Amino acid sequence: MAEQPPPQLWQSVAPVEFSPKLSDNTKVQALLISTRQGAGYEVAAGQISHAIQSRATQVLLDFTAAGCAMRYLIDGLWEQLPALDRETGDGMLFALKQLCLLNPADRRSAQSGSVAVKLKKEKFDLVMQSQGVPTGERVLVRLDSLQIPFETLSDLGMRDKMVTALKQHLNDEADIVLLTAPKTEGLTTTWNVAINAADRFLRDFQSFEDQARPEPEIININANLYGGSTGLTPYEAVRKAILKEPDVFLFPGTVDAESFQLALDQVSKAEKKIITRMVAGGAVEGLVRLIAQYPDQRAVIAQKVSCVLGQRLVRRLCDNCKVGFQPPPQLLQQLGIPPGRVTLLYQPFIPPPIEQQVDENGRPAPITPCHKCQGRGYLGRIAIFELLTPGPQLRDALTKTQDVARLAGIAKSEGFHGVQTEAVLTIARGLTGLDELKRAFAKKA
Repeated sequence: MAEQPPPQLWQSVAPVEFSPKLSDNTKVQALLISTRQGAGYEVAAGQISHAIQSRATQVLLDFTAAGCAMRYLIDGLWEQLPALDRETGDGMLFALKQLCLLNPADRRSAQSGSVAVKLKKEKFDLVMQSQGVPTGERVLVRLDSLQIPFETLSDLGMRDKMVTALKQHLNDEADIVLLTAPKTEGLTTTWNVAINAADRFLRDFQSFEDQARPEPEIININANLYGGSTGLTPYEAVRKAILKEPDVFLFPGTVDAESFQLALDQVSKAEKKIITRMVAGGAVEGLVRLIAQYPDQRAVIAQKVSCVLGQRLVRRLCDNCKVGFQPPPQLLQQLGIPPGRVTLLYQPFIPPPIEQQVDENGRPAPITPCHKCQGRGYLGRIAIFELLTPGPQLRDALTKTQDVARLAGIAKSEGFHGVQTEAVLTIARGLTGLDELKRAFAKKA
């Protein structure tokens, strides 16, 4: 009897459920029935399920004449998977394009669409982008969880002392709080967790959001949408909200200078608060970018910003298999850690070469990979935070220069601890490894 081939990845897991984004339920059911009749539906449902259960946040599919190469983005690193044969890959892609309301027959044009996905009780938004390339077609699938994966700032990796300071700033009045991060470095997640940490039950929070890019719903946050079918400009949305006398103005995205000016006037004259966010490489750079966005309000912003949060994502050591070691004095000196302050540092478990994995009798005894991290040594990611609270010298300098390096030097002279300093504390707390820090900071160089 012929030996059965091992199951492929998409056959090894329970499939996801798809919900096409159509307003008419009859059309939804018709599309699902039509798609299920194709050979690729089962492959798509299984492969997406496998990606989710592998903790992948993105899936990259490269179609060539030879087949479909696949990679998963897990904890910020790409991992290669076994390729699918061309027929199986094409069937999967056809089904995904149907479900995302795209044209499955078009393998050349740039297309983008999405579909709702459910695996057990977890819900995701699957966003798909496809583009023809000289070798065939490249497809990027993004899997956005609809559940905020972290509940508190501490869960994100923030030190207790910084948590207390940031919460104080979030709950103060008559100032501006700015949250920043590099692109794809977790800014949206930190924003949601930080807003949840603010006092939303005794104060009125009004958020101003583009209808095309609404924010996840947060209890006691009133969303004011503009653009699209609302017929409102950001200025009109802010002006209408002011009549409600809100305590806090939230700007998840950049708005025009005139609209921001309205909110700034409320900060200066009525002791209201602004919380906003911006993509930037660090806290100082974010503050410079905020002022550059609204140059006419340079002096006001320089005086009213109470704090700027910056962050950098790194992989978190797996608590189940990380290995402690006594750091040599030279390493502690390089890290700037005083002697005797830290007795153990941690690193990922790296198994010895397979030929050395033997028992006491010299017989092969392969080491079973950690069941938590699947042998990666890391499980999930955390943020390394920096919290800038501008002092008088920095506030004065902000009105005269946009030189980030010069401003960073002034900030440090006033007690600012940049992300590099905080990174050492993250190592000392046993949350990440030295090699991971080198990797994370090298890619930004």
